[in-house]
Parts: sequence; structure tokens; C-alpha cells
Amino acid sequence: MKQHFFLPLLTYPDMTSEFMIANAVALAHHMQATLTVCAVEITIPDVSNALSSLIIDAAKMARDAEALSRKRASLLVQRVLDQAKAASVDLRVREIKTGEPFVAETLAEASRAYDLVLLESAGISRPIVEAVLFASGRPLVLYPAAPFGGRIDHVAIAWDGSRAAARAAHDASPFLERASKLCLLSVTDDKPFGHDTGDHLVENLLKNGVTAETVRARAGSTPIGETLQSKAFELRADLLVMGGFGHSRLREFVLGGATEAVLANTTLPVLLSH
Repeated sequence: MKQHFFLPLLTYPDMTSEFMIANAVALAHHMQATLTVCAVEITIPDVSNALSSLIIDAAKMARDAEALSRKRASLLVQRVLDQAKAASVDLRVREIKTGEPFVAETLAEASRAYDLVLLESAGISRPIVEAVLFASGRPLVLYPAAPFGGRIDHVAIAWDGSRAAARAAHDASPFLERASKLCLLSVTDDKPFGHDTGDHLVENLLKNGVTAETVRARAGSTPIGETLQSKAFELRADLLVMGGFGHSRLREFVLGGATEAVLANTTLPVLLSH
């Protein structure tokens, strides 16, 4: 079945980069997927009062922010339309209007209608990334602010034998089916785990005609997320697949070490699944 990808276009306070648009279109072209882009127009309620009006014109600031968001939404959508047409990508366009504090929650809900969400690693989008990862029920691919060709030939799967790792490997199936090479990448000094399941997974992949191998690395004093990414880069992987770990404490997510490191510093495309 044809995959359907979802690309939110952020407009305020910062906007989605040209890199992200190019990466999304290139990936959709490579995977022969439908791409839906969603321009997020923000609304700001009027909270001005007599005192604030003496100091700043809060109502005007809100109107200006909303106008900027609308202008950027139009600009970003046109950029995607032009690039998708040039790449012969099946493109759909939708809009969302939401209050500025509710963007992350709104996009997490919207993401549930698609197979895969495409996001970029940027400071302003961090709350959105976490909301989509933990609340959408869908996997996402997180991109750094750099151009990637879109072709996914070599996939590295971060493997620790956990449920999250197994879930991520399953969610990455469309990429695994097209890859010419796969490797299960394990960091052996993070926590003890049995390797039998990973060895059986590699065996199953080999029986399906996929070139697959197990690679083990040691992190030492380096954060595990950095080790996984640097090793995947060293192996010339086009995509790193890993499970996202986090749990809610007092309504704030406490992230696992590997997840935190990847969200803080993404160096190659990473498929995250929870």
C-alpha cells in the first residue's frame, strides 16, 4: 500500500526551513509516497488591558504576529508546490489554525491520520517533536538542518532487545524493504541484554534476501545517543532507526538517555518510534 507522509509547516515564531522542505519532497519521491503538507497558522487571543495598552499595543502585536504567520504559510506552501511538481510527487495541502500555545498538541492529533511524520531538529520544534513522538501513535523521521538526497539504501537499527526497539524496527518496514543493506547496531556497555533476539532478527532478514549484519560498539563516557549516531555515520547509514523512550512525570516527559541525546543533537535522519 502506498505510504502517506505528513509534513507540518511551522510559521511562528520561526518557520520551517528550506532544507526540511527539500528533504521531505526527496524522501516522498524516493519512497513513491503521497506527501501532505500542513501549514500551521497561529492565532493569538487578545489579552490586552488598560495597563498593558499604556506600555505596548498588545492587540497590534497579536495582529502583526498572525499576519506574519499567514504570510509565511502561503510562502512555504508555494515552495512545496513548486518542488513537488518538479519531482512528480503526489502532494496534498491542508491548513490548521490554532492558538500559539496549542501547536504541539494539535499537530500530535493531526499526525494520527498518516503513516509517517517528517520533522526537523530545531530548538523551536522540540516540544512538537516530543508531542508527536509520544502522543501521536505514529513514527517520525527527524532531520537535522542539512540537505539529504532522500535515498535510503543503508539502514542502521539501534538494537537493545527492548520492546521500543522492536516497535521501531517494525515501523521502519517500508524502509527496510527497499534497503540494500541493514545493520543491527548495539551499544554493549549501556545495559546488559541478551543478543539472541537480535541475532534471530538478522537471520530472518538474511532469509528474506537482505544483506544484514550485527555491529556492536562501546560508548564509554560518550552519551549513547551520540555513539549510535556517530557509529551509524561511520557505517555510512542513510537512516538510523531507534525506539523513543520517555514517561510522564508531573505532566513533563522524562526522556531516556539515548532519546534525549538524539533530540538534543541530531546529525543524520533518525526514525523514532514509541
